[in-house]
Amino acid sequence: MRSSTIAAGFAALLGLAPALAAPPPEKPKLIVAISVDQFSSELYRRYLSSYTGGLKTLSSGVAFPVGYQSHAATETCPGHSTILSGMHPEHTGIIANSWFDAKTGSNIYCVQAPGSSDPNARGPQNMHVTTLGDWVKAAEPGARSFAVSGKDRAAITMAGKHADGVYWWVDGEGFTTSHFAGPVTPAVTQPAATFDRSLFARWKASPPPLYPAVSATCAAMEKPVHFGKIDISGHVPPDLAARAEQNPQFLMTTDFQDNLRASPLFDATIVDFAEQVIAQQHLGHGPATDVLAVSLSANDYIGHRYGNGGPEMCVQQAGLDATLGRFVGDLERLGVPVMVVLTADHGATDAAEREHEHDPKASRLDSAAFVSRLNKAVMQQTGLSYEPIVGDDPQQLTINVGPDAALRAQVQDATIAWLKQQPEVHAVYTRAEVEAATVPPHTPPTELSFVQRFHESYDRDRSGDIAVAYGERTSFGLPRGPGDVVAGHGSPWDHDRQVPILFWWPGVDAQTRATPIETVDIAPTLAALAGVKTPAVDGQCVDLGGDMCGK
Repeated sequence: MRSSTIAAGFAALLGLAPALAAPPPEKPKLIVAISVDQFSSELYRRYLSSYTGGLKTLSSGVAFPVGYQSHAATETCPGHSTILSGMHPEHTGIIANSWFDAKTGSNIYCVQAPGSSDPNARGPQNMHVTTLGDWVKAAEPGARSFAVSGKDRAAITMAGKHADGVYWWVDGEGFTTSHFAGPVTPAVTQPAATFDRSLFARWKASPPPLYPAVSATCAAMEKPVHFGKIDISGHVPPDLAARAEQNPQFLMTTDFQDNLRASPLFDATIVDFAEQVIAQQHLGHGPATDVLAVSLSANDYIGHRYGNGGPEMCVQQAGLDATLGRFVGDLERLGVPVMVVLTADHGATDAAEREHEHDPKASRLDSAAFVSRLNKAVMQQTGLSYEPIVGDDPQQLTINVGPDAALRAQVQDATIAWLKQQPEVHAVYTRAEVEAATVPPHTPPTELSFVQRFHESYDRDRSGDIAVAYGERTSFGLPRGPGDVVAGHGSPWDHDRQVPILFWWPGVDAQTRATPIETVDIAPTLAALAGVKTPAVDGQCVDLGGDMCGK
């Protein structure tokens, strides 16, 4: 479907007429950048007509219903690294949630603090770039920057290098931070500790439901499903969450902590804490523009555990809409110029078994078994006595045979030949092919070839040796037990790349635009609004009105 047709459809759903010009927004005193983890344009389109709260409000600003995380590695860490840096993963250095380091023979987590003996040390040291909060703080004395998320990798990569406070959720503890990510002064740590104590005391006194009441629309979607080797009842609350809630001591159990993440209550809790940060730090009321990054994580956990096509996601969308309605309303009541942008770190597809009902291309790939079969074939071809191919992600494979160039070439040739014979595989590229597939500046994301999408995720020191694109609508992994991942993302296909990008501020004239902008365009746009010079970035300023980009 043409993007102009999609945009027209969104405009019709909202009762809007696309506009070509608008007055410029005021210079904001507070910029709030919201990422909804695993919020695809498909999902947004599916539920748009049902939104009555914050998502309806934000969609009534300058809305780009089809934006792009234009790179291939559509995962949480790389996606978040683009939103406030203006740079693709090839330049942020965050090419995946984790990558194999051939020098050490180990996997590196994207926000793992290098050089620390603490395995839980987290910080932005692996990022090669700064972000909007850094730019504003460098340009304006008194500017402040904070980030809050359910995930460390989301908060840290949006916060950048010099944030005043970076917080993420740790199961059983609440919101925490690390001196590798930002300051750990009492002014930063005590408010989080106070919030955590109050939260757990309140929950213990009156245990909250993980899922709110189910609407008739969502209830009509309830039916049993079979994913991989597991059966899910399709009830809401899901069986796992219901079991956790029925435990009299459930707040103290791993069941509760595990199911909290995959529930609408998680997003509401993240927003509660974000609002406390705003209030305690008096954000928006200082001498300069303040920046707050908020990443809401429940969408992703629910999508992974239950897929995005069932009643669980239906209830989550209603909960997300209500939570954002409260948040946006409170931002408006601050009484200062506020700019809000909402987007996502990546999209997703539903679990293959349910997706296959209306898309015959959907299929499930047992990733571990596939790579095992690959290794056996290559070992037989080359005579090696060990597995030469490593990588948790079957889309980024690393040849681990040491410095022998001839052996490496032999393994590469055997690997590529085998991959190209597999019906699950759509395309295969060598490291050299990916590196050579340069992308001219500001190439529309709709025009990128598959190998160019991989190039935008490529880092010479961190990427694998062979990039693989599998069939469209592939679900990776084989769920074998309750709580296993049933659906996901991470591919170069559009269902994983397309995300909404919504700009809103009080008094905005509603517009819906068909231009397929990218998440890397968000930071330079916000910098222009704040009157802050943008460093060299991959993105470009998007004019929200009044020739604000100075073109």
